[in-house]
Amino acid sequence: MRISDSGSASAAAAPAVHDEHPASAPVAAAASTATAQPGQTLGQLARDGTAAAFLRQPSPPTQQPALPPVDGYKTGQPQPPTFHWDEDFAYNSASANPGDYLSAAEWKAKLAGAELLRPDLSDATAAYAHYWDNNGAPLQVNYAKAYRDDSAVRNNVDGEIARTAAAVDRMAAGGATSFSVTGPAHASSQYPTTENWQKTLGAYQQWSSADVSVKGNQVTMTIKVHAEDHYNFNRGQSDIASGAPDNANGRFTELGWAKPFDTHGEITRTITWTLGQPPSAATVAQQAGRG
Repeated sequence: MRISDSGSASAAAAPAVHDEHPASAPVAAAASTATAQPGQTLGQLARDGTAAAFLRQPSPPTQQPALPPVDGYKTGQPQPPTFHWDEDFAYNSASANPGDYLSAAEWKAKLAGAELLRPDLSDATAAYAHYWDNNGAPLQVNYAKAYRDDSAVRNNVDGEIARTAAAVDRMAAGGATSFSVTGPAHASSQYPTTENWQKTLGAYQQWSSADVSVKGNQVTMTIKVHAEDHYNFNRGQSDIASGAPDNANGRFTELGWAKPFDTHGEITRTITWTLGQPPSAATVAQQAGRG
């Protein structure tokens, strides 16, 4: 939410086995067709090749222990949460008057000027231009860039990584050596500090998914932090930087001239820690090279 938003199988094929000893090929061929008969001894099985077939059977994979959910984090592949966004201005619910045409021309002129003169607002102008595209299609935002540009976004991401690591650490203590997790959504705790990301993201939601491996007492987690938002305007609120009322742009939604849309971004990080000592947000920041 922007401007001044308070935020509301297929089975895998078995790996091929390449025999490096041509002399054993007849045995392998026999093994592929031989069938053990009742009463056959191991020596008989060896002579007709059946034992070779038995000996070639791969060992079953190591059974991973079941891991119960921890703080809303569950094992398995990423499962995006369901979001229900607020919408203060009903789309295509009003008829235009002469003042609306003048207002639209003014805002489009502001957009053109910002695109030309304010490169620091490139993400914000891209999002606002998409609002005027009036198709409601989702927009991918550069969350990694937001992390670099904005201290509040960095703190939000680092906090989400630390929260996930704490849950993963408790799961890893159950004895599993390889697993994936997906977590619940959390409202961003800090509002962006830069005008570009205030206008592009505003208040938003985060959730994370991760792949985890444990070797000895070392836990390695490759985590993807997802940012989710709904780009729209909020009745009665105003833009932080300019003071422009949200009602002015929300009006274009009511007229059916501009349409709100969902936004999504993500950032990937890999961190390692000693089992039982999950990193704090400050430690995550240090591993990211900004501590």
